[in-house]
Amino acid sequence: MKEQILVNNRPQEPLQPQGFVIHSTATPGATAQNEFNYFNSQHRAASAHYFVDWLELIHAIPENEVAWHAGYTANHRFLSVEMSEPQGHDPQKFQEVWKRTLWLVADACVRYGWTTHNVFSHRDISLTYGETNHTDPIDYLKSYGYTWEDMIMALEGEIDGLQKINIGGDGKVEHLILVSRGADERAAGYLADYLQAPILYLDRLSNGYLDSAKKIYVVGGNTKPVDRAILISGTDRYGTCQKVLDFIRTGKV
Repeated sequence: MKEQILVNNRPQEPLQPQGFVIHSTATPGATAQNEFNYFNSQHRAASAHYFVDWLELIHAIPENEVAWHAGYTANHRFLSVEMSEPQGHDPQKFQEVWKRTLWLVADACVRYGWTTHNVFSHRDISLTYGETNHTDPIDYLKSYGYTWEDMIMALEGEIDGLQKINIGGDGKVEHLILVSRGADERAAGYLADYLQAPILYLDRLSNGYLDSAKKIYVVGGNTKPVDRAILISGTDRYGTCQKVLDFIRTGKV
């Protein structure tokens, strides 16, 4: 995450956040930096706490200050993030925006003790307070086959994962085990029992999880999300299971 604080469109009013509002930009192709530059260039009467795209996440307004993003009431209650939209239909970029947004909002939920009941779409805010008429990010999600309910379900998983690894004085967990859904889950379970470590599915992975683990193990498959991860894998589920048992016995891959 890059901290880059707005000069313009930063009201500098105090905020005690009660939740998070998720927006989308409706400016296809514009990056988080493009969005920041737009709101920082002159008075726009609009802003957000965070901008996220397929490459980075920018923190633009401190969390204890108001941003102008969803009408007076919501502005004085909630944090905000703008999800960037790729040019054209680009599922790979969308997935990067999706993952970064989930991690950002889940991290805030864990820090403030919130649940998904504290997380809203701009559409929710418009319907609740009637101070805006925006419906984002619903159409953006729909264009990639997702619903708002899908996002909330994924967010619940992200919060659960962060809660499991957000332990220890330095905020790091000793071991983190990664596995794909399916055949290798049992082998991952054996390793988790031995190391007393949390398991995360690879399709729920974000940089926040990777940064929070001292040692990362990938059970099964042939790819690693980061170079420092230790891959424990055989030619099939039985081979992978044997490799895990050998590691438990010898400490060597």
